Amino acid sequence: MLLRFRVANYASLRDEQELSLVALDDHDDLAVRRPIDDDLSVLPAAAVYGGNASGKSNLLEAMHFMQEAVCHSHLGWGPEATIPRNSFRFDDDIRRKPSEFCVDIAVDGVHYEYGFAVDDEVVRSEWLYCFVKRQRRVRRVLFERSGPEWTSIRFGGHLKGRKRAIAEFVRPNSLYLSVAAANNHPQLTKIYGWFSNQMIYIDAGVPVPHLPYTLHLAATPDRSAVLDLLNYADLGISDIRQEPLVLDNELRDRFMAVLKVVDPDRTPDLGFAVEAATRVDFIHRVRGKEYALPLENESSGTRSWFALLGPILEALAHGMVLVVDELNAFLHPLLVSELVNLFQDPTYNRQGAQLVFNTHDSFLLSPLSKARLRRDQVWLTDRDEDGATTLRPLTDYRVRDGLDSVFRGYLLGRYRGIPIFDEGLLEELILRHTHMHGDPPRKGSETEAGELT
Repeated sequence: MLLRFRVANYASLRDEQELSLVALDDHDDLAVRRPIDDDLSVLPAAAVYGGNASGKSNLLEAMHFMQEAVCHSHLGWGPEATIPRNSFRFDDDIRRKPSEFCVDIAVDGVHYEYGFAVDDEVVRSEWLYCFVKRQRRVRRVLFERSGPEWTSIRFGGHLKGRKRAIAEFVRPNSLYLSVAAANNHPQLTKIYGWFSNQMIYIDAGVPVPHLPYTLHLAATPDRSAVLDLLNYADLGISDIRQEPLVLDNELRDRFMAVLKVVDPDRTPDLGFAVEAATRVDFIHRVRGKEYALPLENESSGTRSWFALLGPILEALAHGMVLVVDELNAFLHPLLVSELVNLFQDPTYNRQGAQLVFNTHDSFLLSPLSKARLRRDQVWLTDRDEDGATTLRPLTDYRVRDGLDSVFRGYLLGRYRGIPIFDEGLLEELILRHTHMHGDPPRKGSETEAGELT
């Protein structure tokens, strides 16, 4: 499970910001869990609110970058490749400094802290600690790295197995954790596995990359669960049909010819199999008759919800962390509320799955919403005059349970995290544009009451 995530110098996140899923209050009605031998309780969901360009997407993208770095720095990044980080751009000195990423996670009942710092060229530091509770919490060093070279790695006595031999394969631009997993280090592969198998990142505004995930489930014994969630969303769909499209030899040869022009050195040989796309039809039952509607003809909301179903079901079944950028994109507020409730409700969330998302959907804060978001599950982003993002929990503000409406307070700007509009500037813009492209306002066109006639 994810306990905390910290990041500094990534996109608009100039200074270190922390997102915590550690519960500050008791929530007996939520799917809160205690994943380690401690008094620490972990929340099933966290929502990030903020105005446009306030940095809420950058926070989740930073989580995704950390995941990608762990999974691909050794085998995916070339030996001479630069590190594809996105540092803070509005200060030249800060831009050149390392970007830092760190998570606290629970794996097999053990609390770990893993992090690293990178610049555009190399890994500047990397560390992995575990925490053991006896009479007090004790931090154990598994490894610490203080520079790009493998010789800068120091190992703790509690890290077993081949470690120095593996370290020799570390490049200046690759993470030791990635190298260790590629070489089957049993202890470190578990930590690597949290990033590779226990975390799913989704840009809900562009859900197409996850469509095959759901299509695969729809062709397995989990098909009924996919159909149930489709029906639950009241989309009018009774079935799904998948049919591989036939790719004839002429079309295949033309495709191979294009590949050869684009990259002749990497064009596959003639024995290479080119897989055709799959035709997906949604079956609608109307007045006792069935009608097939191609997936591409469905609404953007239907396509988004369908693409999300696979990751949602996988996360709930295996206790994974689902990170969704713009959860409200294309979805009705009531459907978003139901989705969040799947993670919040212990009846559905039995494996410790977590949902971390950002949204503009203020209805989720309403007492009428089934999402039931609590104070310690809501976070707010703001951008200062330097273009830097600040992340704050709603618990920083005084909110009286049962007396104060978080929904109303948010819309009124009591907790910030909303856009601030300059009404005077807007009025001036409209009047100027009207004057340029039409007749200027006539005198006497207003009544004494100030209303237009």
